[in-house]
Amino acid sequence: MAASIKDVAKMAGVSVGTVSRALNGYTDVSEKTRKKIKDISADLGYTPNVSAKNLSSKNNKNVAMIASGLLDEKQTDDFTMALIKGAYTYMNRHQLSIATYAISSEDQKVKGFEEFCREFSLSGALLFGLKVTDKYVENICDSKIPCVTVDIRVEGEQIGSVITDDERAFEEITQYVIDRNHRKLILVYGRKQAMVAKLRYRGFCKALKKNNINIKDVPVLDSNFIETQAYEKTKELLLKKGQDAGSVFICMSDITAFGVARAIRDCGYRVPEDFSVTGYDGISFGRYVEPRITTIDQNVMQKGYEAGKLLDRILKGNATEKTVIVPHSLLERESVRRL
Repeated sequence: MAASIKDVAKMAGVSVGTVSRALNGYTDVSEKTRKKIKDISADLGYTPNVSAKNLSSKNNKNVAMIASGLLDEKQTDDFTMALIKGAYTYMNRHQLSIATYAISSEDQKVKGFEEFCREFSLSGALLFGLKVTDKYVENICDSKIPCVTVDIRVEGEQIGSVITDDERAFEEITQYVIDRNHRKLILVYGRKQAMVAKLRYRGFCKALKKNNINIKDVPVLDSNFIETQAYEKTKELLLKKGQDAGSVFICMSDITAFGVARAIRDCGYRVPEDFSVTGYDGISFGRYVEPRITTIDQNVMQKGYEAGKLLDRILKGNATEKTVIVPHSLLERESVRRL
C-alpha cells in the first residue's frame, strides 16, 4: 500500500497540516522541520497529489505552464510574464484549468517530465525556457502526454511548437543597421545552449555574408541573456578600445540591450550619437527607456496565446499543424544612427 500523508505526519511527529505546508513551500515551517518531513517522505516514497481536488471534480483538462529558468536569471524580464499572460488569456476564455510552475535544469534531472505531470495530475503542459541540453527535451520526445514547447522545436506525436522565425528576424535587424552604413558591428550573444541564440546567430552571419563583412572582424560579447553580464562585458570593451570597438551593438535580447546602453552611458558615451544599439523581443520595458531601443517585436503575448490554443487542439485531437510561426516585425525607434 502506498504511503499516505498521515504516515508521514506520524513518523515526523507533526500534524497533517504541517506536512502539507512543508511540502508546499509555506514559510511558517522551519527549515529543520521541512527537511525532516521531506526526508521521511522520500524514505516512504510519499508523493503529494496537489491536484486531488481537480480529479474529484473530474476535470480532465488540468494543464500547466512549466517555466524553466524563470528563477535563474537574476534580472527583471517581462518576456516570460508576457508569454504566461498570453497563455492564461486563451485558457481562461476556453474554461481550461491552468497553473504555473517554475523549474530549473537541475530539477529536471531529479524529476522527469512524466513523473512531474503525474504528481500534479496534468493532462497537458506548455513548456517555456527549455535549452537544447535540458532533460525535459529528451523526456517529452518519449512521452505520450500532450505538450507544446515555445521557442524550441521538438518532434513528437503529441508535441507542438510555437516559434518565431529567429533566423530571418535577426538577419532583418542586422541588415537594417548595415543599410544605415554600419559595418563595424559588435554582437552581444545570448545563451550558448539556447536554440534561439543559435538561430539568431545564423541570421546574423547570413546578413554579414551578403554584405561582404568578415565574421572574424566582429567582436562577440557573451551575455547569457543577462543584463548585468551584458553591462560588464560592454563596459570592459569600451574601457579597452573606446570608439574603436565598433559603431553598433547588435543584441540578441532587449534585456541585454538595456545593459549595453547603460554601460555606454556610464563610460561617458551617448546612444545613438556615439554608439547605436539594437535589441530583440519587443518587451514592454523598451517603451520606457531613453532612447527607446530599435528592436524585433516577437509579439510575445500572442506567442503565449497561440501556445495555449495549440495545446487545446492537441488535447482535443484536432491539431492539423503542430508548428505555429508567430509573425514578427521590426520596431524602428531612436537607438540607431545613420552614418
